Amino acid sequence: MKLEALEFEELDRIRIRLIILGGVVILIFSLLASRLWFLQISEGQKYTEFSQGNRIRLIPEPALRGIIYDRNGVILAENRPAYQLQLIREDTPDLEASLQKVSKSLDLSYSELKNKIEENHDLAQFKPIILEEDLSYEKAMYLETFQDDFPGVSIVIQPRRFYPYKELASHLIGYVGIVQEDWKKLPEKKRSSSQIVGHAGIELLENDHMIGLDGGRQAEVDHMGRELKILGQPVPSVPGKNVSLSIDIRLQRIASEAMQGESGAVVVMNPKTGDILALASYPDFDPNLFSGGIDKNNWNSLLNNHEHPLENKAIQGLYAPGSIFKVVTAYAGLDLGVITPETEHVCNGFYYVKGRSTPFKCWKKGGHGRVTLVDAIKGSCNVYFYNTGMGVGVDAIHKYANLFGLGQITGVGLQNEKTGLIPSSSWKKSVFKEPWYAVETPSMAIGQGYIITTPLQIINMINILANDGMLMPPKLFLDQQGVEPRKIPLKEEYLKLIREGMVAVVNEIGGTARKVQFEEFTVAGKTATSQVISFETMERLDDESKAKKQFQNHAWFVAFGPAEDPEISVLALVEHGGGGSKAAAPVVRKILSYYIDNIYKPGSEKHQQSSSKSESSKFSERLKSVFN
Repeated sequence: MKLEALEFEELDRIRIRLIILGGVVILIFSLLASRLWFLQISEGQKYTEFSQGNRIRLIPEPALRGIIYDRNGVILAENRPAYQLQLIREDTPDLEASLQKVSKSLDLSYSELKNKIEENHDLAQFKPIILEEDLSYEKAMYLETFQDDFPGVSIVIQPRRFYPYKELASHLIGYVGIVQEDWKKLPEKKRSSSQIVGHAGIELLENDHMIGLDGGRQAEVDHMGRELKILGQPVPSVPGKNVSLSIDIRLQRIASEAMQGESGAVVVMNPKTGDILALASYPDFDPNLFSGGIDKNNWNSLLNNHEHPLENKAIQGLYAPGSIFKVVTAYAGLDLGVITPETEHVCNGFYYVKGRSTPFKCWKKGGHGRVTLVDAIKGSCNVYFYNTGMGVGVDAIHKYANLFGLGQITGVGLQNEKTGLIPSSSWKKSVFKEPWYAVETPSMAIGQGYIITTPLQIINMINILANDGMLMPPKLFLDQQGVEPRKIPLKEEYLKLIREGMVAVVNEIGGTARKVQFEEFTVAGKTATSQVISFETMERLDDESKAKKQFQNHAWFVAFGPAEDPEISVLALVEHGGGGSKAAAPVVRKILSYYIDNIYKPGSEKHQQSSSKSESSKFSERLKSVFN
């Protein structure tokens, strides 16, 4: 009996163990089944995409940015191939070893490569990480040759903005940069190419038109990331719109050569059409520095330069116009009857105003003697215009300056164009809470005092004068639509008289710009010296002072020709250049000389155009072969 009881007891224990073991087995299989359900059903789509990502790569084809041309078809901005070094972690068996090998073989910083990986640690394993934006051709070819030694590392050709003329017209053309944020909000078909956007000039102004539509393809790759075959039909990219500017790069080059070593601005236009033939600001910069993201040293160098190379001084620089403004005072005096063509004033070098103990001076010691209006313009006599300005008054001068387009933007379209300032009695009351004093008017009459203008405003004013009162708004593009000429209510007989004085400036004895005279081409012009500080302060400066250049007056010269039927106008502003005839007039002469010899003469433009075009189109053809 005892034996039977023991046997039954043993069987019960075995039965319990089997039940427990069975329960454990069932639990394990239940857990496995639930995990399989989770992976295959609940998360199936996700892991299917991951597995596809390990085998199939989506290779984007960013659209080429539109090309910028000058008026003769010369390429000013295009796209060159950049060799981008990429790494895909999923295809890299030993990440550390690969980075060490890439660093040693391509002479790249290991720590920087490591940082690139760490910065993209959240990126999917099969997504490419950019290790180097623009690898040299030699290094790229080395890696391509020994591709099997660099698993997961590859070279991808990307378009990069290229400016073949470097600094020439850099402020007008602008530059591009890499977008750091917001680009992911764009449509997928514009996302890649939209990472590169314009940040200044035409690149910014026409950015939306020059961005194209991206393409791409799906490709099957092996375990090392090498492309095996294309899956499906590739979607070709669509290039952005090309842009043709009104400028002539030849004139732009001559302007830069003439302004070598100086700071300031040059503008060349066609008064009849409003076409801007050259627009430059100095010092300039190389926009290629920005194409792949400018480095810290170059950026700081540009920012810390006291001559402000990133500022477009042609439209943003604000300067007293000096004696060029005398054409406004002259017109106001004629139109209001304050002076006539025969009115004479005696200039002995000084002009006194009641309430001011010290006289206003003429630039010429001893004065100009007895002068009429034409004589006063020819010799730039301050005293004549002091008299005229006092007769006209501040508010009338303000009114006529506005008629000539001063104190307002020209509407050229470039970003951050400044309006300048033409003072009035109400303006002074509003700003300084005090009335306009008579002693302030003489300075205003000769373009000093509170007056500030941009170089583009000044040449626009001279174009109105040259065009018998017809305003042709400045144009940046060939065949630009929506730009309509406008007749300014100015009397042609007065404009003609002022032009006569400007012709005398260049072509008659006693003119302030005789060095700009040409036998076969009649030039009309006006010099100006714009005060940075007062004459009295200048006289106190030590001749040997290092600061003297900083306080030296700005030099202006503006001209148009041929005077009888103008087709070109040129303005030069040389900052701290001293006298207009000394510093600015030679710049204008060089530009006009080139224009007369190479463009104005019949038959020469066609020859120059064809040679320039063929010279710059070779690179474009090579680029098309790379990307196509």
